[in-house]
Amino acid sequence: MPYTVEHKAQTRARIVDSARRLFNRHGFSEVSIDQIMAEAGLTRGGFYNHFQRKQDLYAEVVRHILSCAPGRGGAPNAPDARQLATDYLSDRHQAEMDYTCPLISFSSDVARGEECVKQTYTQVLDALIGALQRPLGDSAHARERALTMATLCVGGAMLARAIDDPELGKQIRQTALKQVLALADGEPAGTAEAASRGRA
Repeated sequence: MPYTVEHKAQTRARIVDSARRLFNRHGFSEVSIDQIMAEAGLTRGGFYNHFQRKQDLYAEVVRHILSCAPGRGGAPNAPDARQLATDYLSDRHQAEMDYTCPLISFSSDVARGEECVKQTYTQVLDALIGALQRPLGDSAHARERALTMATLCVGGAMLARAIDDPELGKQIRQTALKQVLALADGEPAGTAEAASRGRA
């Protein structure tokens, strides 16, 4: 008896979820198809009913994350730029390994990856920039601010996770967040300290 379309979709979702957790924990190159399928409670043979290669699954994982990203499409309940940046650079996001943003976890793998993976990674970055820019307007200056904010969010979180000094990592994230919040308030980068004093 053939599987239903719904069963196939559920199985594919299990594979994607398994891959996302393992890619975040160990990186693309360190995870095998056998490990992904075992994590999903499936056998290796079932993988090829859904994906031709591990690279295709990798791209699907990034697309799935993009579809679930807060602020995607300007939804009414999407967080504003300040809340999005605060969440992004939070202790919770820093500690979350299985479901962290692919811009943090996948960057080195993507740089060495195939075009399909780079395209989906670019879509995630574009979505983050767009979410940060949305409340700022459509001007070139707003775009520049959003690009800077996205760079601070991703770079700050990535550096904090890469080092073995938690206190320094927290200082990096807090400093990046101050600058992002200043930009969200319409102030030039570098004025975050003055801005925080003014709000005190």
